[in-house]
Amino acid sequence: HIAPGINLLADLLLGFSMMLIVLDDFKLRTQRLRVVNALTTTIARAQQHGPMMLTALEELKGLMKVKAAWFRVLEGDKMVIAQHIGISPEFLKAAGYLKLGQTQQKVLQEAKPVVIKAAAADDTVREYLKQEGFHHIVVTPVLGKKSPIGTLALGSTQRRFYTREDLDFLSTTANQLGIAVENLRLLEQVLRSQRQWMNTFDSIQDLILAHDSEYRIIKANQALLQRLGQAPFAVVGNLCEAVLPRKDSDWTGCPYCARGDADFIEGPDPCFGGHSMVSTSSYSEQGSKQKGIIHVVRDTTERQAVEEKYRLLFEQVQEGVFVATPDGKLLDCNDAFVKMLGHSTREELMALNVDIELYASAEQREAFRREIEHHNYVRNFEVTLRKKDGSLLTAAESSFATRNAAGAIERYQGFVVDMTEKKRSEDDMRRRNRELNALNAMAVIATQSFDLDEILNLTLRQVMSLFGAETGSIYLSDLDETTFRRRAGWGQRSEQRAHFSEVVFPDGFGDLVMRSRTEVLTLEFLPHLPPLVVDFVQADGLPAWIWVLLWSKDKPIGIMGVSSREAREYSSNDENLLVAIGRQLATTIEKVRLYEETCRAYEDLRRTQEQLLQSEKMSAVGQLIAGVAHELNNPLTAILGYAQLLEGEGLDERSADFVRKLFKQAQRTHRVVQNLLSFARQRKPQKQEVDIRKVLEETLTLRDYDFKVSNIAVERDFGPDVPAVTADPHQLEQVFLNIINNAVDALLESGGGGALKVRIASENGNVCTTFRDTGPGIKDPKRIFDPFYTTKSVGKGTGLGLSICYGIVKEHGGDITAHNDPAGGAVVEIRLPASGRVAPAEAAVAPRREAAIEGRILLAEDEEAVLEFERDVLVGAGAQVVTAMSSDEVKNRLSSETFDAIIINGKMPGDWGAPEVYHWLTEKYAGMEKRTLFTFSSVADQEIRKFLQENNVPLLVKPFEVVDLIKHARGLLQQKAQAASAD
Repeated sequence: HIAPGINLLADLLLGFSMMLIVLDDFKLRTQRLRVVNALTTTIARAQQHGPMMLTALEELKGLMKVKAAWFRVLEGDKMVIAQHIGISPEFLKAAGYLKLGQTQQKVLQEAKPVVIKAAAADDTVREYLKQEGFHHIVVTPVLGKKSPIGTLALGSTQRRFYTREDLDFLSTTANQLGIAVENLRLLEQVLRSQRQWMNTFDSIQDLILAHDSEYRIIKANQALLQRLGQAPFAVVGNLCEAVLPRKDSDWTGCPYCARGDADFIEGPDPCFGGHSMVSTSSYSEQGSKQKGIIHVVRDTTERQAVEEKYRLLFEQVQEGVFVATPDGKLLDCNDAFVKMLGHSTREELMALNVDIELYASAEQREAFRREIEHHNYVRNFEVTLRKKDGSLLTAAESSFATRNAAGAIERYQGFVVDMTEKKRSEDDMRRRNRELNALNAMAVIATQSFDLDEILNLTLRQVMSLFGAETGSIYLSDLDETTFRRRAGWGQRSEQRAHFSEVVFPDGFGDLVMRSRTEVLTLEFLPHLPPLVVDFVQADGLPAWIWVLLWSKDKPIGIMGVSSREAREYSSNDENLLVAIGRQLATTIEKVRLYEETCRAYEDLRRTQEQLLQSEKMSAVGQLIAGVAHELNNPLTAILGYAQLLEGEGLDERSADFVRKLFKQAQRTHRVVQNLLSFARQRKPQKQEVDIRKVLEETLTLRDYDFKVSNIAVERDFGPDVPAVTADPHQLEQVFLNIINNAVDALLESGGGGALKVRIASENGNVCTTFRDTGPGIKDPKRIFDPFYTTKSVGKGTGLGLSICYGIVKEHGGDITAHNDPAGGAVVEIRLPASGRVAPAEAAVAPRREAAIEGRILLAEDEEAVLEFERDVLVGAGAQVVTAMSSDEVKNRLSSETFDAIIINGKMPGDWGAPEVYHWLTEKYAGMEKRTLFTFSSVADQEIRKFLQENNVPLLVKPFEVVDLIKHARGLLQQKAQAASAD
């Protein structure tokens, strides 16, 4: 049951609600109508679409209650925000320029608004919409008459439902805006075109005047307005007579129309004075029969002034200007042309015939006619003109031909330039070029060559060519700075000059020259020169001469001079040129001399280095030979010793003969080893009297095996009474071995076999040693002793052997030469000064018998064969012998037994050499070191030899004779016996 009055209340509420809805709808419509009115007003007043669109965005933003609104313009395939309100700079920077996406394309194609939620937007703008806080955006297409213009977007942060009326309103508004934007764009384009035309019209510098048929001004450009000093409103619409000034002329209507109907008229300007050229044309407006006139006025006052200047130039120019006919009549010319040809007036010159009376060469005139007929002009054509006084003038003509309508030449006109000064300048230029070329040639040869004679001769030839001289000479000073020698000379020499191939100036070149460092000597210096210098500079006997001193710091290092038969005076330019050449030549001479000194120093250094390398090589060879000798001397000691012992055993004759041959061959082997050691040992030269025959024989023994294997016969011719020479036998052995090696190599290269002849004889106080082989000879005997010169193949020779030999022989005061024998082969000869005494013969040692030795001897050797031999010899001589083969065994024996003497190897294993053994004995068994004998295979070590000599230690070098071992052992035991008797 419904209470009474409820229905009435419901009806009232419903009616009130409907009234509110109607009122709200009315209010919304009123707002929309206000927005439409505002947009209509804005569109009607707008001149540009940008401000208009910004106003529309503000109205729509307020009406639709949204946060932001923006307008995107379609530009190709891009959508660009053109106007906006309510969006952040970050959004504008990130999303202001987007490619045309699917959503945008759909909106434009469907031509109706679309509501897009931020979450469902394209990937390209979704994040940016969320950052702005938008819940959704409403995108409405903005369409033009023919194509879409862009889109209108409204961004809202709240949820909202849009009615059909809302969307239709947005669509209608966007269409209005699209049409307005399109119209405004067209208007802007028209206005822009109009402004461009007006700018072009006003930018023309000529005066432009447009008037109608009643002479009322329709248009005037900015140039005319500025010339009049009037604003456009004061000119346009007024009559020409009221606006344009009058300048000393009467005219009516238009001043430029009054001058005639010609299209182009040039003359005095009726309005502004001066001169002008007027272009006149008529026109009629579209859709109207009324005609108008346009005048374009160009000011030619400046051009008229320029023409006047050119007229004055014609009159006043210093080059000759002329106008003449082909038949030789002179039509016009300037005063310079008159003056150039020596005439007093223009009329006087113009009365002459050009071809006959002015041009001196008919051939030149004919060539001129051909050239100008072919090319219509000539340029710098050289002609010879005849002056009034009959003298000739060389000139350069540049002219052209003027032709008539038929193509025939009517006249010549052009310029004539006096070439006299130019000729002189060209001659100077050619002279300068010759000088520069000569200096350049001298600089090039000075740079590229270090041959001083070549440089001096080329420089002298260039100087003689420059100065046109017949003779020339260059002298350079010696180290004494007073002697000058001729190093270069050209031309025929006088008899007196021939005597001056070398000249000495004891007083120099005089005090004045030396104090002032004079560089050029001419006739004016003769009174100040010493008499000898005066005779020297005038020795060629020619009238013209000049000399230049070549200075190096404060002293002259040379002098150069040239002479000529033709009398002439040398100008200051000539002297300056000669000074420049002299300075350059002096610098070059110093450079070459420095280069030569550097080369000599380098050569000395290289020779020293090579000698050092040779010395190091010989040292290495010596070490190698010493090692080999050590290994050979031990068995040789045993062989020789046992051979000597066998000789005393009373063998039968056949066995004794075998023993003697064995002993002889062992001794031969021993000599070979000793010669090798002697040859390879590095030591300071020690000169003594030596028998050169013995030295040579020992050297030949070193190559005896090679002689036999290579089938080389050695022929000896040793004189019986050959005197001794004072020399280092080891260095002589090195010289002989080098020569023999070269001879063997030459014989082997020619196929093997042959002969080597060796001769020693005494000749004129010298001992002459000659080596003669049957090989192919020497290719270049003059260079055979030069360092690094070799004829051997790569890797077989250094070219130092004979160079070192040459140095050794010269150090001994001798001489070495080489040449080829006419019969074939090479000949090397060595001459050494004889000492004046016959070489002493080796004294034979007479054997003697000694008594038996008694005592205990400790014998220590590291090689068993040598140890057994020495023990057998000492036991056979009567001694008691205890042996040891190591240092430890020696120490043990000495600590447990007593010995009268010690015989020990000087190089026991375990670094127990002679110095170590000697010091150890001195410390442990004082006095025993005095009764110790050391044996060595070789004593090449300098330190060991020095130690043995300083301590007077007895030693034996293997292989040694049996008697020598017994003799030293007896001496040691006798020292023991003498010490015991003294006690």
